[in-house]
Amino acid sequence: MAALPQFTRQLGCFRSLVKPQPLMQSQISCRSISTVYSQRPEPTLLPSKLPQQFLSQIPERLQPHVRKKLKIYPAPPSPTATCKDPITAVRESQLAEIDPTGERRALFDYRRNPRSVKVGDILRVTFKNGDPFSGVCLSIRLRGIDTSFLLRNQLTRVGVEMSVKVFSPNVESVEIVQRTEKRKRRARLYYMRKPRHDMGSVENIVSNYLRQKSALTGQRSSRGQKR
Repeated sequence: MAALPQFTRQLGCFRSLVKPQPLMQSQISCRSISTVYSQRPEPTLLPSKLPQQFLSQIPERLQPHVRKKLKIYPAPPSPTATCKDPITAVRESQLAEIDPTGERRALFDYRRNPRSVKVGDILRVTFKNGDPFSGVCLSIRLRGIDTSFLLRNQLTRVGVEMSVKVFSPNVESVEIVQRTEKRKRRARLYYMRKPRHDMGSVENIVSNYLRQKSALTGQRSSRGQKR
C-alpha cells in the first residue's frame, strides 16, 4: 500500500507534462513590427538673389541649376533624295571604270544580248600571267562586278574545272571557240561531270579554231601588203 501514493504522484506529474500550456504567454511574448513611411520633405526655396559665396557652401544637389539651351542643328540631307538606289550606282561606277567599252559585260549578259555566251559553249580564256585555258562552260554566275563562269576540260584524261572572274585584271581576252548546237534546258550543266555525259577533252576543237584564225589573219595581212 505504501507504493500506491508514489505511483499516483508520478502519474500526476506525467499528466501535468502532457497537459497543453495556455497560449497567453506566447501571445504576450509576440510583438508586431510595422514600418511607417514618412513623407519626403519638400526642398526649401532659396532666395533668387543669393551671393555666390553662399552658393558655394550649399551642396551641389541643393543648388539651383539653370537649364542650358541646347543648340539644335538641322537634319542632314537624306541620301535617298540624291541617289534612289546607291548599290546600283556604286556597281555601275565600278563597271564603268573596269570595263569602259562594255564588251565583257555584253558578252556574258545572256538575258539581254542574244549573241552572248551561253552554257554549253566552248570558250578559250587568255591570261596575262599564265597559260590559256579552254573548256566547256558549265555555268554563268551574274553578280555585277563579281560575275564569273565555270569551265571544264580534260587534261591527261583527268577532269579539270576552273572558275574565271570576268572582270579580273588578269584576264586578257575571252573567245567563243564553238557555240552549242541546241539551247540547253538547264542553267547549270553539272551533270556533265558524270562519265556518261562528259564531253571529254576539247583540245582538238580549240586547235582547229586557232588554225582557222591564223589562216584568216594571214590572208588579211597578205591582202594589206598587196595593196
